Amino acid sequence: LIAELEMAKSISDEARRRAEEANLAKSRFLASMSHELRTPLNAILGFSEAMNAEVFGPLNNDHYKTYAGDIHESGQHLLNLINEILDLSRVEAGKYELREEPLQLSAIVDDCMGLVRLKADAKSIKIEARTQAGLPKLVADEKSLRQIILNIVSNALKFTPTGGEVTI
Repeated sequence: LIAELEMAKSISDEARRRAEEANLAKSRFLASMSHELRTPLNAILGFSEAMNAEVFGPLNNDHYKTYAGDIHESGQHLLNLINEILDLSRVEAGKYELREEPLQLSAIVDDCMGLVRLKADAKSIKIEARTQAGLPKLVADEKSLRQIILNIVSNALKFTPTGGEVTI
């Protein structure tokens, strides 16, 4: 019995050591990928801002200015997703702190709708928000709340057939 307990403890210790090594490898990978993804993404954001502002002259086509805005908006969304992945890693490590503050839910819903409008247009899906006027502010972590809304709306768009309707 003692030999079996010692063997089980040894196996448990080895499994814990491997799990800790895997967690450290994941943290290193996330830190490295964060840097590798953010560097070109910041360039994309900067170039799209310069194009949208027509810093080097007019774009001569309104579609290009719209595309530059779309590129910037999509790049900003991707940067936010990268930050959220890092936040999840912090949550797992017990190092994530919520920043609760009073928020106007309708404003956040409107912002999120702007981010998914292209996806809705691509599938000819009508998307609208119906928020009640005069609602009190919601106390929440803004970044988390935005991600919740984006996830729900993205899933709604994903599973709504072409020509359908999504209402928030």
